[in-house]
Amino acid sequence: MMGTRLFRLVAIAAAVSAVAAACSPAEQGVSQAQTGDAVVVLSEGECAQTCPVYDMTLHPDGSYALNGVKFVKSIGVSKGNLGPEAFNAAETALTEAGFWTLPTNQTNAVSENCHSGAPTVNVTWRNDAGKQKTIAYTAGCGGPEMRNVVIALRQAMSFDALVWTDARFDPDGRR
Repeated sequence: MMGTRLFRLVAIAAAVSAVAAACSPAEQGVSQAQTGDAVVVLSEGECAQTCPVYDMTLHPDGSYALNGVKFVKSIGVSKGNLGPEAFNAAETALTEAGFWTLPTNQTNAVSENCHSGAPTVNVTWRNDAGKQKTIAYTAGCGGPEMRNVVIALRQAMSFDALVWTDARFDPDGRR
């Protein structure tokens, strides 16, 4: 009698797991890269106006490398440390968005309902096990997940303190 109940519980649990797995979205665009070198990379490109153009790579210990290209606080490469909580916040944002299952191309190349003149943003996440993915996103394309990811990554990576400036620029990006 007890063995029959246990068998039924195990069978029910297996069935529930199979249904849950079948209903969950599949990972898209995931590749295997080097292990032991987790990073989150946020790269924002040019737009129709004076959008900041930069690349920032954040490591688990909070160390970062920022390459300011145009319309940013500082042109060139700078390095610093935001603390491990910055990387944790970035990973949390990516996890909550279901990053591994989102489409890799969310740009006007595949969607007609994007905001015109918006920059393309590339987000790369590589975990410690080497699981890696990059998503290309243009504002207004795709769902709200990537918009929220960009906002959260900017916050985690101290965008306002390190990248953004209210300075006036010439059209070529010089002050």
